[in-house]
This record gives sequence, structure tokens and C-alpha cells, in this order.
Amino acid sequence: MLSSQPNFLKAGIVLLDQQSGEPISAIPLLVNPESLSTQFEVKSPTTSDTRNEQLRLNGPPKETISFDAILDATDALERGDKDAMKYGVGPYIAALRSLISPTKRQLLDNDARAREGRLTIIPMTQPLPIFSWGLQRRMPVKVGSISLSEEFFSAKLNPLRAKVSLSLQVLSVDDLGFDHPASSLFLHYLDGIEKQAAKVIKPVVT
Repeated sequence: MLSSQPNFLKAGIVLLDQQSGEPISAIPLLVNPESLSTQFEVKSPTTSDTRNEQLRLNGPPKETISFDAILDATDALERGDKDAMKYGVGPYIAALRSLISPTKRQLLDNDARAREGRLTIIPMTQPLPIFSWGLQRRMPVKVGSISLSEEFFSAKLNPLRAKVSLSLQVLSVDDLGFDHPASSLFLHYLDGIEKQAAKVIKPVVT
């Protein structure tokens, strides 16, 4: 929407319907981040009675991806983009914020149910985010945190440039269950890792 970059493959977040697994919408990153930071926490037995237990795994590691994204309306303003002129990068900030916030309708519906004395409150579920980074890395995630720093503003105080820091926890089959529609994406992601590893892991010949 705002970038005039060449047709590079854009990273982004695709939102899936929780029940059907069908794509609902997508939030492309305006400019691909220059770096990604990934942290792994090994899932292994907490207690061990034998030495062999030290090498056992309880499941896929907990994987957390962090990166900074730059939102900049400069190119769009030069093109005369009406939304950029009116809102700056505000719509993009709002789209990212929607990943971690229930909707106004959900809040009002639950408040109405509470006022009626109903004990059952409708869970405020969100679409499932899929982090897309190239063709090999597309995995279901949960947004851990979003940090925003707005840097420049228009005369009407609309943000023209912002830096966004995101932390995403990859959801494995341990988190979703094998029957969840998005689990196939995680397994495909894991299969790709194994195929790449096989290119350098060679059997020892004795």
C-alpha cells in the first residue's frame, strides 16, 4: 500500500479462520525487516533418573521470533495517496493492534450478556496468525508482544513513520493438536527444516 519497492517477496502475517483454516485476510509488511531474532527453548524431561534421559525430547522446541518493522508513508505521500495523506501510517498501526485486541462488537456483546446475568461469556477468539517469511517459512504463531514507536507526524498529528517491534511464538502441534487445520503448516515448516539439514548432515563412513 505505502511502499514503492520493486516486486520483492514481501513478508507478512496471514489470518486464518480458526475452524476452517481458510485465509481471511493478510497484513503485508511494508518493508521487509533487515534481521530476525529467533530463540529456542528445548522441551526435555524436567527430572532424570538415568543418563539416557538427558538426550530425550518431549516435543518441538518453543520457538520465538522477534523483529523490527519500519512503517513509512514517505513514498505514498509523494504519490499523492489519499489514505496516506489523511491518516499517515495510522491504518497499518491499527491493523497490527487488531492482532491482540478483541473487537468493539465482542466487548459489547459480552457486556450485554453479563448485564443479563448470563453465566456463559462468549470467548473472544481471534483469527489465527500465520507468519510468512519466504516460501520455506510459513508457520502458525501467537503474538507475544507488540511495541510501537511513532517518530514523525503530520500537521494533524497523524503518524508518518513508526518502528514496530513484534515478538511471535511459533505454535507447534503440541500447542494446536494434530487435528487443527494449521498444524499441517507447522509440519510442512518442520519438513523443510529437515530437508535443508540433510544437505549438510552426512553419514559417517568407517
